[in-house]
Amino acid sequence: MIFLRIIKFLSVVLSIMLLILAFAGCKANDGYPVMVGDTEITEPPKTVAVISKQAASAIYALGYKSYLVGAPAEFLETEIEGITNLGETMFIDFEKVYELSPDVLITPAELTDSVKENLKARDITVVLLLTPTKYSEVAPYYEALSKLFLGEEKYLEAYDPYIGENERIISETKTSLSGVTKRVALYVEEGFVATGDTIAGQAMEKAGMVNIAAEHTDYMMSFADIKAADPEVIFCPAGLSETILKEETYKDLTAVKNAAVYEVDVEALVYASEGFAATLQSMSKYLLQ
Repeated sequence: MIFLRIIKFLSVVLSIMLLILAFAGCKANDGYPVMVGDTEITEPPKTVAVISKQAASAIYALGYKSYLVGAPAEFLETEIEGITNLGETMFIDFEKVYELSPDVLITPAELTDSVKENLKARDITVVLLLTPTKYSEVAPYYEALSKLFLGEEKYLEAYDPYIGENERIISETKTSLSGVTKRVALYVEEGFVATGDTIAGQAMEKAGMVNIAAEHTDYMMSFADIKAADPEVIFCPAGLSETILKEETYKDLTAVKNAAVYEVDVEALVYASEGFAATLQSMSKYLLQ
């Protein structure tokens, strides 16, 4: 009898332990599986490699840079410890990806069948996330990445601090610029400006700025059109303001005559990355002078 009681007692204890372990396992993966793009993610990744600067920038902005083990050369302008240079976006060295064997590889475009087979053989999950090209596509992009790291139930913990804070700052910036009609040009690099079809151009307008390139596309606006629009303020990347101020071509622009050419974090606007809304806010302070 005593033996049978011991067996029953151990059975009950074992059942309770199994329930605790099952519950703990369930809690560890709250919100999974989750769909990210067209891929089902069954658990949070420990390591991630990306082959687009946009994805790497977004992961940094969300606060998950410690998960990043591989990124394209365009993102790694300076060496970053712990992150492998995978080569140029158009010429990714997939052998390096195979060697890294990350849990997840994020790609902005379809991969070849042979690459997909090699990734599958190494249990590397491929997530296809198209690079956002419009302001309206930024939030869904960040939502997808937030779900990758935190699952369906907790993704707002990563998403809200970035997207929510951006929306708040942009709304405040628009209010502060109410009635300000200064014509603005944002140079992405010499010869290219933020046009109305780009994230940067649309963000400027959303923040209440009068973008002279709003009706143009693909970062292209002829200098004749720029001269006709005559920007009163020009924003540009670090190192370009001196060229704009001193080059003979620009001398008749109002912005140049008034030395209203300011360097800002243009990349943050182009890639909707860390410092996105803060850059718009800093631009507004120049417009309020």
